[in-house]
Amino acid sequence: MHILFICTGNTCRSPMAEGYFRSLIEDGGFFGVQVSSAGTYAAEGDVPSSHSVRALQEYGIDISDQRSTRLTRELIEEVDLIIAMTGSHKIYVGQLDSSALEKTKILGEYSARGEDVADPFGGDMDVYSFCFRTMKPALESLLNELKKNELK
Repeated sequence: MHILFICTGNTCRSPMAEGYFRSLIEDGGFFGVQVSSAGTYAAEGDVPSSHSVRALQEYGIDISDQRSTRLTRELIEEVDLIIAMTGSHKIYVGQLDSSALEKTKILGEYSARGEDVADPFGGDMDVYSFCFRTMKPALESLLNELKKNELK
């Protein structure tokens, strides 16, 4: 199974989601699960924002080696599940490949609040930490859902 997290620039939200979800998969001993991220308007090869790196370091996770990737139709075809940060990201997926909407979810669907994940870009460290804390329970819920349905 290949899970793709998407946001806009692939330097803030989706790298944090990728890094944390990868750690959940590894800590859970799941094999055969690939996790990656991309951005709807990403430049190729950018590093994660320093605040994103620091927000994950607080949890013992290093995402400094990740590099941004632009979301393409080809990438969409390669993955099994796409997790978008917002409804507008999901719409973008549909514009690239309408059939991919069947395998596209919004991360907020896995949280009690059910909200889009706000972009922390340009914010201070507190904004990035809050963004990650908003995503964290939804990512854990996503893992639990996958465990029930496929991974074990």
